Amino acid sequence: MMHFGSDKDLLSRLAYSLKDDEARPIAFLTGAGLSSPSVPGVAEILSQLRGVFPAEEQIELDSEVSRHLDFGEKYRAAFQFLADRRPSETSQRLIELITLFAYDKQGENKSSANLSKLEDDIAAWRLPSGQAALGRILTGLRPELRGPIMTTNFDPLTEIAVRRAGGSATTYVHVDDSSFLANHRVQSGVSVVHLHGNWRNSSVSNTLQELTVDRPTLTAALRVILQQHTLVVLGYGGWNDVFTRSLLAAISENRAEDLDVVWCVYSDRDKLEKSSDGAELLAKFGTAPASIKFYAGIDANIVLPQLEKRLASVLRYTDSPRKRAGGGALPGWSEISRDTLAEFRVRATSAAALKFYDGRLPSWSDAVSPFIPIREVSITIANKILEQEQSGLASLSLLTGPSGEGKSTIALQAAAQLISQDDADGNQLFKVLQLTSDYFGALEQITGLDAGLRYVLLVDEAHRFYNDIRVLVERINAVARTGLHLVIVSGDIDWQACGGANFAWQREISSKVYAIQGVDHVDASSMVAAWERMGPEALGHLATIPTTGERIEALLDFSFGEDVAGRGTLLGALLMTRYDRPGLRQHLRQLLDKLKVRHISSRHDFTLMDALVSIALPHAYGCVQLDSTVLSSALDISRVELISYVLYPLGEESAITYGSGRIVARHETIASTIVDICLEDGYDLESVVARLVRAAALEIRRGKHSSGLIELAYLSSKITDLPRLSLAGARAAVEVAPDRLSYRTSLSAALRKSAAASEAAEANSKSLRLIYDDSNRNQVRGYFTEWGVAEGILGNFARNSILAAVALQDTPRVGDLQRSSIQRAISCLLFALRRLCETSEVDELIPALASACVVARSLWEGRDKTWLRAAERVVDASGHAFPRADATEQLNVDLVAGLRIAFTMIESPFPVNFPRHEFSFERLIGFLGTSPRF
Repeated sequence: MMHFGSDKDLLSRLAYSLKDDEARPIAFLTGAGLSSPSVPGVAEILSQLRGVFPAEEQIELDSEVSRHLDFGEKYRAAFQFLADRRPSETSQRLIELITLFAYDKQGENKSSANLSKLEDDIAAWRLPSGQAALGRILTGLRPELRGPIMTTNFDPLTEIAVRRAGGSATTYVHVDDSSFLANHRVQSGVSVVHLHGNWRNSSVSNTLQELTVDRPTLTAALRVILQQHTLVVLGYGGWNDVFTRSLLAAISENRAEDLDVVWCVYSDRDKLEKSSDGAELLAKFGTAPASIKFYAGIDANIVLPQLEKRLASVLRYTDSPRKRAGGGALPGWSEISRDTLAEFRVRATSAAALKFYDGRLPSWSDAVSPFIPIREVSITIANKILEQEQSGLASLSLLTGPSGEGKSTIALQAAAQLISQDDADGNQLFKVLQLTSDYFGALEQITGLDAGLRYVLLVDEAHRFYNDIRVLVERINAVARTGLHLVIVSGDIDWQACGGANFAWQREISSKVYAIQGVDHVDASSMVAAWERMGPEALGHLATIPTTGERIEALLDFSFGEDVAGRGTLLGALLMTRYDRPGLRQHLRQLLDKLKVRHISSRHDFTLMDALVSIALPHAYGCVQLDSTVLSSALDISRVELISYVLYPLGEESAITYGSGRIVARHETIASTIVDICLEDGYDLESVVARLVRAAALEIRRGKHSSGLIELAYLSSKITDLPRLSLAGARAAVEVAPDRLSYRTSLSAALRKSAAASEAAEANSKSLRLIYDDSNRNQVRGYFTEWGVAEGILGNFARNSILAAVALQDTPRVGDLQRSSIQRAISCLLFALRRLCETSEVDELIPALASACVVARSLWEGRDKTWLRAAERVVDASGHAFPRADATEQLNVDLVAGLRIAFTMIESPFPVNFPRHEFSFERLIGFLGTSPRF
């Protein structure tokens, strides 16, 4: 029999946990019981739904609903009936009206268009005592103790309770299978996640299909929350829907010692034993292979106020007057208030600043840190927005530039300065809303924000939301909306790629582009001064430079120099001025030693070091488009777990940056140094390459295509210094798609670079059948060229020349002949013909060699022509004249004749399915006289 604790047991349990100095953060799962009686329960909802229909259809509805005994099943059946017979707007409007039962003001406009303003009127909502107490508890808890509030309710009462207590709350809506663990960088206020939809601004999940469809990402997100939080289930009936199944799966997949679940049940023990569905569902959780503590007879409206009193010694509130906080914020947007910044200032320590200077992803703590100077451009941006507001203009400020230049930090600093501005009445002038989810929101809700207030809308990775931003500014212009100021941040390449750089923003809105590159003398002086105040640990290598002026010049030199793996960036300058190269290596070795004992999760053997190496290795070889799908597959975790267990902690360790669909080390120098350390320590880099390539190749096989996937699938071709790594990657790609000819070609190249040319030639011979697969058509020329190179290394120059010639001939069977594929094949042919002439002394081959020299010299772009001069010397020594480049017929005839001779000299026959060799080079020779530029 299941054991149930009492309400006193529950209070003691939670009060003890939250007063513990090492307490886990607390997350809540709430249901209809928490909003009762302000928001009607299932019985009243069914009554209201019944009123939608005329009498004859009410009879049919009653018949359908009466077939079910459980209230959850009745609810789903009724809404399914509604969905089948009325437009979707009817269901949404019914939820709105049901929610408005908790709104006390009479005579207000309660149309759908006015719901945001009603929610903003937080004093008018009737909060149950439990909700009100929960809002005060969440507001008063230390930020590090606050976890998300997940609710199956549609109503906004939890958010209103938090705002009424003086806190801020961000609404997230999770009706699809996207992750609601959207942005770990922003830890402000309380996150309220509506699992079945929200009473406004979103679709709702009510029907059988909506409530039962599988949501694997939800399961993964719950698994993460369970491992990191104490989960309190309160007022939740536990219907047999997808969320309950996902929760059960998440609990079952975790070890008991990793979990802390407190499950509260409203019914007392006697009723639970007599109930059917409820007891059966609880029994499933009770028999899960993990520990859950159950408590019976728990009324949230009694227990939560009592818990608040028990926690009085640990609850902290700001000293400032509790003015209206937050209001009806936009779903997915977090309001950053003065109180929010006050919380972040507590975390703005010198140790946090040192991590920032080492490359940690920026946060609000850095924007208000006394140890991090305010960038001059952030002051310029804030002043410009103030000027535009005084002129009655809406505005857009775009910060763009290369990665590692501090764009996000500048945007946060500018917003923090604007938060400090007062209006004429001494109130905060600007409300700052930061997009902290993947959902930009309905544009009419943004333009419909309170016209009496002024808003700064902060959007990082703006290229992801380019279309939303473009349409938004067009609407702002169309309705002459004022009081809206967008501050958006994007990498320059990303902004160009999405089309943002080509749109005429100034035509729609007062706009200014801030191109961020390097630091000026003022910023450099401020940074050096800050390091000097912090002492030797901050100065690092700069401490060896005697004067402040010289230290500033060193920082400026690195910021705009070439010393740090190509054109310098601010981040590169920070690394190289504070660490010399030996110092950076030592710093990264210490980091790797720390990460190698931190496992990603209890279900995997991979550590954070494994994850960091998986990110650094492709970056070190120029692949900078590793995405979350490939990395999560390579590490055998979900994308949700990747964010929580890998990206966030590595970002906090100043090791990586992520966004724009790309995950890279914070700097190429960091990536290369990590690979060097792994080589020194004998780390298994081959397995890393194989996992990454395999994951990318699998995505391609599933029909996904991007330049990043292609780069990773062919990573072996970029690894030119370590043949064993190149070979591991090439073999992994062939394992995934053995019939893809280009993978076989990459494997051949890796084999011959590993001194296995014979194996490469044999592998190419066995792959010949694949040239007749239409999906490989435009991979055939590269394949023959590579095979020819392998044969040439083996001294089989006749075979080499024939294979190179096949790669250059006109036959459509081997794919289109393009300028981009000519150079390597023509150099391969020229080498083979020269060596054949030198080793066989067959004079009839000389005209073909001479013609090949003319073609090669006309088409070759590279500066190194030593191989070409070697061939021309052989022709010169024979006394044979070179044909003119415009003698196209002669060039073709000589090449064909020479190759026919070469075919009679092949060292061993080709396979029987080798293509016919009726050579013609008219297409190739036709390129002569055209621009060599591709």
